[in-house]
Amino acid sequence: MMLSFDEIQKKVNELGAKINLHYRDLHIFAGSPGDGRPHITFDDNQYNYVYAERGFEFSRKVTSSLDELLYWIMSDFVHGVAFQYELKHRIENRDGRRIAFPMIVDLMGELKPAWKLRAQNEIDETLSRSPYDDKQY
Repeated sequence: MMLSFDEIQKKVNELGAKINLHYRDLHIFAGSPGDGRPHITFDDNQYNYVYAERGFEFSRKVTSSLDELLYWIMSDFVHGVAFQYELKHRIENRDGRRIAFPMIVDLMGELKPAWKLRAQNEIDETLSRSPYDDKQY
């Protein structure tokens, strides 16, 4: 059974509270805000996690799994938190992802233990394509 938009928002708020994110910072959208932030739609008993800007859709993820949808949503919020932290604690001549990536893995693990490994695998994939490069910074 699929959850309603309000039920999804409640789950997001509950997850966010586990890592001290205030519910006001965890707003999800039922329609495109038009500025590149994602929104959720429902089609054929599936959740759609859609990114669109000024009427142009540039990404759509589709799943029937609530856990998958919640992972996508919380991953976006956690990435934002981790990179805000990195910005405030930036180390000169050091790739900022060295600070943000471990924080992402830890926070996702606090939300759900299985999400920790998944986040680590995604980061490993990113680093295999784009390794840390302290020379750029």
